[in-house]
Amino acid sequence: MSDINSQNSLELQAYEAMYRARCFDDTTIALQRQGAVAGYASARGQEAAQCAVAGSLGPTDIIFPSYRQPGAALVMGVRPVELWRFHGRQAYCPWNWKQRRFFAYCIPVGSQLSHAVGWAVARRRLGAEDVSVVFFGDGSSSQGEVHEAMNLAGVLNAPTVFVCENNGWAISMPTCHQTAASTLHVRAFGYGFGGARVDGNDPMAVRHSTETAIRKARAGFGPTLIELVTHRLGGHTTSDNPALYRDEIAVEQWTARDPVPVLRRRLLAAGCTSEAVGEIEGRVDAQLRADTEIFLKEIHPGD
Repeated sequence: MSDINSQNSLELQAYEAMYRARCFDDTTIALQRQGAVAGYASARGQEAAQCAVAGSLGPTDIIFPSYRQPGAALVMGVRPVELWRFHGRQAYCPWNWKQRRFFAYCIPVGSQLSHAVGWAVARRRLGAEDVSVVFFGDGSSSQGEVHEAMNLAGVLNAPTVFVCENNGWAISMPTCHQTAASTLHVRAFGYGFGGARVDGNDPMAVRHSTETAIRKARAGFGPTLIELVTHRLGGHTTSDNPALYRDEIAVEQWTARDPVPVLRRRLLAAGCTSEAVGEIEGRVDAQLRADTEIFLKEIHPGD
């Protein structure tokens, strides 16, 4: 019974993080439509992948993001207002990245992998046991710098976990047109380290694979490439119209696997009460409303 309760507790924590990420996503898109932020890359549908990875880190590990990891940022303690300041172009990195252990968003595609490997190697040479975790997308995997970083990580046995969110699209190009490889995780073996392909919509599977890779890196056994298979339910950014290039039937199929409502249903089926789930949702909603008011007062101080 204790194992069941522990599993329910982990899934409740995962649901709170994922629900917060979903509400942040919806709110940010609304703010962009109002002109309060300049642009935004939605992570709708990728909440399980991002939140579960961030929840797997140890107290001194660090994340190097791309530009589409709000779920991970929120788990690491970055405040919604700080993310909105970035998207509103008020500051390059409005949060204290050393304190949050969440580096600045990286806009040049794929360049964050070199940062993650360099940081990890330097920390290990200083005697620390920290692990770097770096996010990138399937589109980024076609960049030369990505291959250089993973090759260097293999050569130097870097304590780095490479997390590829394979959401199916590099802007308007599907993954099948980006590579002839059957999967992306198999590339790891060419660099001399291990890889895994995981259901990116299952937070418990993502957490297990990430924790395993982090333990391996911390113990001195080198990097791992984790391919998280998920789907970008929204557009590439708020300026994109995915209906011009995407098969809406496939979108409907992935929408049925939307990790946020799927986990909610699983919690209720496992015995969690609707009151417990509703309490989480109400608390998150109230916090986000308060954050939104703070941000709007910042940009419209006279209102």
